[in-house]
Amino acid sequence: MGIGLVRRGDAFLVRQRPEGTLYAGFWEFPGGKCEPGESPAQATARECFEEIGLRVVVGALRRVITHHYPHGFVKLFFYDCATEDPGAEPAEGSGFRWVPAGRLGSLRFPEANEAVLQELAGLRSG
Repeated sequence: MGIGLVRRGDAFLVRQRPEGTLYAGFWEFPGGKCEPGESPAQATARECFEEIGLRVVVGALRRVITHHYPHGFVKLFFYDCATEDPGAEPAEGSGFRWVPAGRLGSLRFPEANEAVLQELAGLRSG
C-alpha cells in the first residue's frame, strides 16, 4: 500500500475514517492498495488524487512498515509528499484537513502508523 505524508509547513493532511469502514473513527493519511502493475509510489499519487482531490508530488520513501492486524497482514510504503499547487486545499467533502505535526500523536491512528507518527511529531517548519 502506498501512503502519502502530504506536508505543508509543519502540517499534514489527515482525516477520520468514515463510519462503516474498518477502523471507523481512527485517523488516517491518504493512500491505499496498489493496482496491478502499479508501484507503491504510483499508488500513492493516484490515491491522493482520488481521496483528496489534489495532485501531489511523491518524494522520498520515508519508511516501509509491515504489520499484522487481526484482519490481515499489511505492508505500508510511506512517502513524503507535497501538493503540486502549494496553495491547494483538499476537496470539499473529502474529510481531509491540515493538522500540525505536533498534534498528530494526540489522534488515534491504526497501530501500523506508530513509528511514522513519532518521527513526524518531531518535525517543524524549516
